[in-house]
Amino acid sequence: MIVGFNISKIESTRHVPLEELSKFRNINVNYDINLRNPTVNKAPAGEVLRVEYTVAINYINPSIGYIRFEGFCDKVGGNPAQEKADWDAGRADVQVQNEIANNMMARIIPLALLLSQNLSLPPAVPMPVINFQRPADGAAPSADKFDQYHA
Repeated sequence: MIVGFNISKIESTRHVPLEELSKFRNINVNYDINLRNPTVNKAPAGEVLRVEYTVAINYINPSIGYIRFEGFCDKVGGNPAQEKADWDAGRADVQVQNEIANNMMARIIPLALLLSQNLSLPPAVPMPVINFQRPADGAAPSADKFDQYHA
């Protein structure tokens, strides 16, 4: 279980002038997630595995900007000393990595959306597409009850 989360640094920039931003189409959003430097620390919850992270959200093809976060995440449970030893030996537990990365992204993505909006960059995550168009007469109803608007 994740018991501690810290963001120590946020960097963000847009490389192109606002006036030129609208001419770029098909911008790719690339996520670079780096988990590193595991340590075992004492905490009120007991021993925790502390893992530093860097997450970079890059807007590429062409490079128009980026958002970057750095910090650490604390995980309690399991055997932190063994998890650190495995990590240092290049055999990090995938479940531990997934738990840390998913929790980290759940906390970072809302901030990244705000930053991307303020920098006039595309959203950092795909946004849902809303379509209020009614089905054509005689059209078969959709199998998914949530993909059509119902008045």
